[in-house]
Amino acid sequence: MPLRILLLFSLVIPAFAAARAADDQTIAESPKVDDKKEEGAKPGAAKPKPKFPPFDEVVKDAECVEGMLTLHRTDEKLFAELKPSDLDRDYIVLITIARGIGQRPLYGGYSWGFGDDWLWRFKKVGDNIQIIRRNVRFRAEKDSPAAEAVRLAYTDSVMFSLPIATKSDSGAYIVDLSPVLMSDLPQISQVLKGFFFARNKSSWADVKGFEKNVEIQVAATYASDGNQEFDSVPDSRGVTINVHYSISRLPETDFKPRLADDRVGYFLTVVKDFSQSEQEDRFVRYINRWDLQKADKDADVSPPKEPIVFWLEKTIPYEYRKPIRDGILEWNKAFEKAGFYDAIDVRQQPDNADWEPGDVRYNTFRWITAGAGFAMGPSRVNPTTGQILDADIIFDADFLQFWKQEYETFTPESVAALTGGPLTLEGYRAEQAERPWPYRHQHSAGCACNLLGGTSHQLAMAAAVTATRTRSDEELKKLIRQALKEVAMHEVGHTLGLRHNFKASTLYSAADLHDVSKTSKTGVTSSVMDYNPVIIAPPGVEQGDFYSTTIGPYDYWAIEYGYKPLKDEKEGLAKIASRSGEPELAYSTDEETRGIDPDPHSNRFDMSSDLVEYARQQAAIVAEALPKVADQMVEEGDGYQRARRAFGVLLANHCKAQFMASRYIGGVYKNRSHKGDDQAKAPFEVVDAQRQRDALALLGEMVFSDKPFAVPASLYNQLAPTHWSHWGVDDVTRADYPVHEAIAMWQGRVLDQVLSPLTLSRVHDSELKIASEDDAFTGAELITGLTDSVFAELDALDPQQEYSARQPAVSSLRRNLQRDYLTRLERLALGKTGAPEDFKALAYAELIDLSGKMEAALEDDDALDPYTRAHLMESLAEVKRTLDAGVVTGP
Repeated sequence: MPLRILLLFSLVIPAFAAARAADDQTIAESPKVDDKKEEGAKPGAAKPKPKFPPFDEVVKDAECVEGMLTLHRTDEKLFAELKPSDLDRDYIVLITIARGIGQRPLYGGYSWGFGDDWLWRFKKVGDNIQIIRRNVRFRAEKDSPAAEAVRLAYTDSVMFSLPIATKSDSGAYIVDLSPVLMSDLPQISQVLKGFFFARNKSSWADVKGFEKNVEIQVAATYASDGNQEFDSVPDSRGVTINVHYSISRLPETDFKPRLADDRVGYFLTVVKDFSQSEQEDRFVRYINRWDLQKADKDADVSPPKEPIVFWLEKTIPYEYRKPIRDGILEWNKAFEKAGFYDAIDVRQQPDNADWEPGDVRYNTFRWITAGAGFAMGPSRVNPTTGQILDADIIFDADFLQFWKQEYETFTPESVAALTGGPLTLEGYRAEQAERPWPYRHQHSAGCACNLLGGTSHQLAMAAAVTATRTRSDEELKKLIRQALKEVAMHEVGHTLGLRHNFKASTLYSAADLHDVSKTSKTGVTSSVMDYNPVIIAPPGVEQGDFYSTTIGPYDYWAIEYGYKPLKDEKEGLAKIASRSGEPELAYSTDEETRGIDPDPHSNRFDMSSDLVEYARQQAAIVAEALPKVADQMVEEGDGYQRARRAFGVLLANHCKAQFMASRYIGGVYKNRSHKGDDQAKAPFEVVDAQRQRDALALLGEMVFSDKPFAVPASLYNQLAPTHWSHWGVDDVTRADYPVHEAIAMWQGRVLDQVLSPLTLSRVHDSELKIASEDDAFTGAELITGLTDSVFAELDALDPQQEYSARQPAVSSLRRNLQRDYLTRLERLALGKTGAPEDFKALAYAELIDLSGKMEAALEDDDALDPYTRAHLMESLAEVKRTLDAGVVTGP
């Protein structure tokens, strides 16, 4: 080894040894490090900073709210303690508009949420807590191959990922919920177009904790540029809506879901189970119902372990509490028959109660003043089983103010809304496409109940007739009490899981409706889940019940299906449902009661098993009352606006009843019974030919004739509108009453129905659905009958009579009707309506016949008045142009 290397080692090695000895001494003198506390720290390294700030520092100055989840509230934040046991379990989140703005659907008390109720889970991922909304619609048997396929095909929704702020001494994760709740979580901005959630203008309204739930209310302010104006909001640049969040653990019970049956009308909870290979569509449908169990399971009839408790909100006026309470308790009759004493209990909210109706622990009947005249009875449901967890009925007091400005002058839109909406497939599809959020998400239309709005119209009708008959104040009070009770029964029915039944009104004939010995036992219909009009006795008949005072036979049957304890549930439910063929158990619901649907007995606010006779009764009632509205409804010193509104209501009632009867033409009864059910009918039945003819004859008398609209001429000059002009009052476009326009609008609506391509197609199809040797109402009979009715004057001109402009051969109302019908007939002949080709040919032939009659009438035109002569000359020229166009264009 070279000398210089040896010299280097001789210098380095002693120095290294000395340094090592010094390091050992330093280590020996240093304090020992706890490896468990400083995991991963290297010997001699500096102590690392804590992963999270101290718990006390994070929640400093926060108010602690103990409950299911411990919360810590400051002005800006809301911290939640999530223990490891709180993670990966289901919570149901219910949202209510606690304080609204008087604009639909942002009403105080409105249950918010469309589609499935929300199930949330908290999941730890790294240093974050994810809030996951569970996908509850798809499932398969656990640990099966199908379960893995479902897991790969469908996913949950990660709504939020919240950083863990710190940990408590007990090991709970602390997260700030303000980014979740202090946001547009309910998507209210989808309803308030042009508005956005303003975090800096929003605040916590209330935070409460309980053993099984936490209740959080946010005063959520939505801001805009201020260009919009609401009568109920002082300044649209800042609109505050109190949103109530109720968060509770999904209860773990022995609740047993009950399978649905399409013969009995319940709201549904639907899952797609891929383990159900034998089912054709793999859907499993549960009815929505309460977890009602007998206290004594061996008794035929027993009190429930826990009753369904409804609290009457303290805002309900004293005089209305009894009919509402009675309406709620009326359902105990059905539950007793199903095996439960006192299944429903009603309690009064104390005046000093500080709990909110949105609290998941309370089912409430709320009385609000939104100025909208509506009621609704929604319930919130476990979306995996159908168990009802909470229900809150809201009832708008304004329905009692039944003289509303909207009744002064009806519009085509309001007339269409009163009579089922679009009557063609194209019109229906267009309406659906234009439906705003959130109504697009109502798969069953179950969230929408418009009974109270219609009841307001019906009470206005009853008040008008009552005033002209000089009824007593006591009878008017009876009317209000019965209306309140029926609406209460209806909305409670929804909270028990029941859907609408719009075929229940066929229980009685038109004559039996006024027989109290019958209606007091069953109600005026077979179910309070229908929309029932007020029952007013025609002239000369003693007044019976105005509304149902009890639940009907269908209601007993439906509760039996949903709640009766059964040893063999599959067999027992099948036996109950097999009674569907009994006439009083007929059922149809919202999706079968559209303007495009075929069943003439599936209507809102119709009545009786014979709509033709019922329409005649309504015509007689209106004919008696209409001429008297100005004299009997306007007190000395009052304005005439009530006369105008009463006239509009009575006219609408007359025409709507005739419209309902017109649905017999081309009508097809629809039945839900299954094969083998007792008294079961075929799924479809064509309306009897004679009934269709009776309906057509009725239209000739009550709609196409001008006689039902013949009132004293002086009356039209007394139909004055409201003269006020300020917020909350809509301007009347035309101050003087538009007589021709109003009547033509209703006549046109009836023609829309009778000449709808769907109606004509059904008339055409029905000829093949009836044996050739049996009587049938034909398309040729319909078109000829309509023409003969609308143009009846052409066969009845009297050459001996002197006509004049003041006494024309064809009145102005009839001339308008003839022009409208002729335009429709011409479009039909030219193939522009989508009706079957046979109707094109029939219309073409009808126009040829009409032209001949017009020419004959004009041959002696000196005998005609100037209006009729001009009308026929114009109409004849129009018919000839159409016939010429048909020859040129061909089929």
